[in-house]
Amino acid sequence: MKNFNILYIDDSPESGLSRYLDVEYKNPEYETFYTEIKFNPEDGYESLIKNPKVKQANIIFIDSKLFENRKVTSGKFSGEEFKIILKKYYPFIEVIVISQNGDDPSVNTISKHDPSSGKTASEYYAEYLPNFIEKAIDNIKIYRRLAEKLEHNTNWEGILKEKILNSLYGVGVYDELNKTDIDALINAFKEIQVKIND
Repeated sequence: MKNFNILYIDDSPESGLSRYLDVEYKNPEYETFYTEIKFNPEDGYESLIKNPKVKQANIIFIDSKLFENRKVTSGKFSGEEFKIILKKYYPFIEVIVISQNGDDPSVNTISKHDPSSGKTASEYYAEYLPNFIEKAIDNIKIYRRLAEKLEHNTNWEGILKEKILNSLYGVGVYDELNKTDIDALINAFKEIQVKIND
């Protein structure tokens, strides 16, 4: 059975959505594992980019107004805009934006449950979310099938292949090394070499 990691990011997580993703959503063809990040907007988007839960996610649900409380000087942007930023770092993660401003299926945006709709949160999400999740999983399955072909193709440069596969499987270690990190690694290797030679 295939496994998929679902992550919900919100500064004020909606309990109905959390419960639906964690407990109520089921599909006999695969298993989903749910995690959640209660985000502090003052931490900035960089903290999310580096968060291990984000790196390991296959599908992310993110609140459209996640960054609305940030100070104007530090920049405001929507969950939809953050989705584009996230795609730069993790192109194989599927992102679904949850909005209080209505849905827009053309950009994978779904409305949050409105208690005045006459439906419970469970009923509402059971009606709308499975299509979004299953479409995202179909895309991930395509990525995984392509990754299997890539792994066996000897024409690709090894480092490029490794970076693509690491990105697909949620391992972004090498992409985040900066000059200081590389210098520290070189010094560590030199120290090891000296000890080996002694």
